[in-house]
Amino acid sequence: MNESEAKNVICKEYNVSRETLDKLEIYKSLLVKWQNALNIVSRGTLEAFWSRHILDSLQIIDRIHGKTVLDVGSGGGFPGMVLAICGKFQVTCLDSDSKKMLFLEEVARLTGTKVRILTARVEDISERFDTICARGFSSLQKLILLVLKHANCGVFLKGEKLDQELSEAQKYYNFKYEISDSKTDITGKIIVVRDVVVK
Repeated sequence: MNESEAKNVICKEYNVSRETLDKLEIYKSLLVKWQNALNIVSRGTLEAFWSRHILDSLQIIDRIHGKTVLDVGSGGGFPGMVLAICGKFQVTCLDSDSKKMLFLEEVARLTGTKVRILTARVEDISERFDTICARGFSSLQKLILLVLKHANCGVFLKGEKLDQELSEAQKYYNFKYEISDSKTDITGKIIVVRDVVVK
């Protein structure tokens, strides 16, 4: 999928308005500006901003339950900041990297986005959310523990090792799950986890 096709999908399938698209353009320009100093995303993915980062983030929208969302290990804000810009949820972006959180604060300020930016380790918070989401943050086993502690549901963007991670997590927890293919990565998967119980 090229960038033009990705933008078309973003607008049509996710009803992204012109105003929201303009905010995402601001996000892109800030990412390019801050990238050299902070190495926010893999360099090779900057040219695929709309497919690799925006569409990749938006594809989890229909799987999120409730209104409050914690994006753990938020980094450059994918998927959390994208969800916040699109105005669908009450999003908290959490990461322990204070410099990346400054970047997200600048994105929020210049796009006029309501989002909570929290510089902390997830182990240090005690709040609960409707849904936790993450992309490339940790193993499924550790993510499922976060669902148990902090949320009713987890929505995670995972790679080709998902089956292996799933088998490992099932040694320690019972949970319901649904897996679907990623729209943006041929080896990528989206897993939704709920009803987590320690074995």
